[in-house]
Amino acid sequence: MITAVVTALDANNLLATPSTDMDVKLLVGKSIKYVDNSGKEWPGSITGYQDQLIVVKFDPFPTGLGQGQLLEIPEEGDEE
Repeated sequence: MITAVVTALDANNLLATPSTDMDVKLLVGKSIKYVDNSGKEWPGSITGYQDQLIVVKFDPFPTGLGQGQLLEIPEEGDEE
């Protein structure tokens, strides 16, 4: 599993920095999730990239999500 740190937020999506040094273009189209403090999972998707940041879209947008929080990007072979 790859993690990403939320860097910036706006009304519809957010930017996050992957914790692993990699080509962020390879992450576009992958699923991503945020697990809030009550254990609820919020699914989203990676819709693009800007420099070394990924653009993430959630629908609906998770409550309580803020800058500095971690997102999870499952990799092939990760158990869901």
